[in-house]
Amino acid sequence: MTTTDRQLPVFVYGTLRSGQGNYRGILAGHTTSERPALLRGYKLLNSGVPFAVPGEGLQVIGEAMDVRTSEWDEVLYRLDCLEGYTGRDHDSLYVRAVRQVELADGGEIDAYVYLASQSTLRGHWLTNAPEVPGGDWLAADAA
Repeated sequence: MTTTDRQLPVFVYGTLRSGQGNYRGILAGHTTSERPALLRGYKLLNSGVPFAVPGEGLQVIGEAMDVRTSEWDEVLYRLDCLEGYTGRDHDSLYVRAVRQVELADGGEIDAYVYLASQSTLRGHWLTNAPEVPGGDWLAADAA
């Protein structure tokens, strides 16, 4: 797993998607493009907030957010704070990892994705957390 602070799109799948509460507070007005995208090989679990975890043959529906270069450091800092990412797996809620995501046109790009950390996977957060049907947080939230 490669995790760096180089600028890449950020794949978002829950409260950071367009129009959602954390999108309005962190990403709105700070992106140059927002593209529908899929993260394959993962599923979403609902623990009150969504967690992407490995899930063979499954997918997570979201968006690839391209952040303005001039605002990258501040936006990344705010995303890391929101996701409880400290740079260390053992005390982070999520880890920021580079994964390939598939765009609507079939192309693939590298993007940062916040995934459930190993400590979260072993902890109480995901005990009995149901899977989000189809990997789409917005569709499940609207139901």
